[in-house]
Amino acid sequence: MLVVLVSAVAAPAWAQSVATEAEREALRGVPDRWGFNVGSFWQTFDANVRLDASVGETGTEIDLEADPRLPENQVNLVVAGFYRFSARHQVHLSYVGWSRSRSTTIERQIEWGDVIYDVGLTVSSDESGKMLNGVYKYSFFNNGNVVFGLNGGVSCLRSDTTLSGEGRIAGGGTASATLSESLSTTVPVPLVGAHFEMTLTKRLFWKAQGNYFAATISGYDGSLSQIETSVAYYFNPNFGVRAGFYATNYRIEKSGRAGGDYLVKYGFGGPVVEAVFTF
Repeated sequence: MLVVLVSAVAAPAWAQSVATEAEREALRGVPDRWGFNVGSFWQTFDANVRLDASVGETGTEIDLEADPRLPENQVNLVVAGFYRFSARHQVHLSYVGWSRSRSTTIERQIEWGDVIYDVGLTVSSDESGKMLNGVYKYSFFNNGNVVFGLNGGVSCLRSDTTLSGEGRIAGGGTASATLSESLSTTVPVPLVGAHFEMTLTKRLFWKAQGNYFAATISGYDGSLSQIETSVAYYFNPNFGVRAGFYATNYRIEKSGRAGGDYLVKYGFGGPVVEAVFTF
């Protein structure tokens, strides 16, 4: 009886929280069935990596912007798209990739995997990454003026870091040679979060969202946080521009007894300008 009473009271309010597709388009001046955006991401990086030796010796935690002096700032392509199944349900995909490289004289000894690079030697560093997000969004409200709901999905980071130069094998004496060693990781991390969008006026929108996750599972300790906020203006119902700020922080550490453990900490963020298309 109580369930029936609560449902009877809540149902009208719940029904008013969404509008039909035609009603939403009339209020917004823009359709919202599906769309995509392409733009430039002015990324500022703050990344640290560590690769332990195969015999279990802990490696050096390398600040990629300070030790091998990889470029701290870079402009990269960002693409994204969404499809709305109904007023409450949609899926969203996004992708960004980057690649950095540099040769420099290192100012401290670096132990990278089974290789030791001594102070004063020239080391070539190559680092690249790709991040793909797949997110399902459930909206409690989507009435043409406000969209609000919860997120759930997966963020997958592919990271490749290679150091090469004159080095020596850890525990192998003083003999040196040109040596190269790489760390490649592909880590899918679940995420949960919330999204919000407001119609400021017809064809002008502000949105914000955040995602987070942290867990320790089978020797992997990881965390993820993502935030974004932006303002979009549409010149016509199907085309507009968006400007905003995106930031992501990843931390993945693998630990065990077999050696070859690693730590990957990525932070990057900055302004984004995109062309947006909706249909």
